[in-house]
Amino acid sequence: MKLLLSIALFFWVGMVAHAENLPERIDIEYVLNGSIGQGKAHEILRVRQENGVQHYTIDSEASASGILKLIKRGSIHRHSEGTIIPHTGMKPFRFTDQRGEKPAREVEFDWSEQRIIYRRKGQEMTENLPSGTLDELSLAYHFMFTAPPRQTLVVHETDYHTLQTTRYTVTREMLDTPIGKLATIVLTKQREQNDPFKKKIWLATDHHLLPVRIISTEKHGLEVDQIVTKINYSPLVNSAR
Repeated sequence: MKLLLSIALFFWVGMVAHAENLPERIDIEYVLNGSIGQGKAHEILRVRQENGVQHYTIDSEASASGILKLIKRGSIHRHSEGTIIPHTGMKPFRFTDQRGEKPAREVEFDWSEQRIIYRRKGQEMTENLPSGTLDELSLAYHFMFTAPPRQTLVVHETDYHTLQTTRYTVTREMLDTPIGKLATIVLTKQREQNDPFKKKIWLATDHHLLPVRIISTEKHGLEVDQIVTKINYSPLVNSAR
C-alpha cells in the first residue's frame, strides 16, 4: 500500500511540476470536422507573473469552410482571462464569446460577491457563483495547473448564457493525431436524460495536459470534432525573470 501511495504521489508531483516550467505562450492549431463541413481553429494560451500572482489569458478563433461556412458565417472569437491558483487551477474573471459581426456575449465572475453575471444584447442576468466554476475555454486548460483528474470529475461550467454542473468520467487513451500518437487523459461528459449536448476532451500527458482533441455538440445539434495539427511553445515563464 505504501508503495502504491508513493507511486501515485510521484506522478501527481510530476504533473504539477509541469505547470512550473510552462512557456509564457503556447499556440495550438486545430482542424475542425463537422457533419456538414470543415474548418480550422487557433488558440493561444498566455501566462504571466504580476506582483507574485500568475495570470492567464486564452484566445480562441475558429472559422468554417465549405458548406459549413454557409451556416457558420464569420469567425467565432472566444476569450477567457483570470488568475492561476497554485495546485488548484484556473480561476476565471471574464469570458467573452463573439460570433461573426454580432456583439460579444460577456460573462463576469464576481468572486467577492459569489455571483456570475451574464451580459447579452444589452441585458444583464445574475446567478449564484459556485466555488471552482470554469468557463468552457478555461475548463480545457485547467488541468495544466492542478492534479490530473482520476476516475470521475464533477465541475461547474458555463458558456455565455448557462451555468451547469457536469459529471465527467476519466479514462486514458493513445490518440492518433496529425502530430503523431499521443498518450491522453480523456474526459467524457455524462449526459443527463434529454441532454443533446455531448462533450469529450483529450488532454495530452506529454504536452502539459494541453487539450489536443475536443468533440462537442453545438447549437442546432451540429457535432464538431476539433483535433490538433500543430503546437508551438515560446520561452519559459520563469526564464529571464
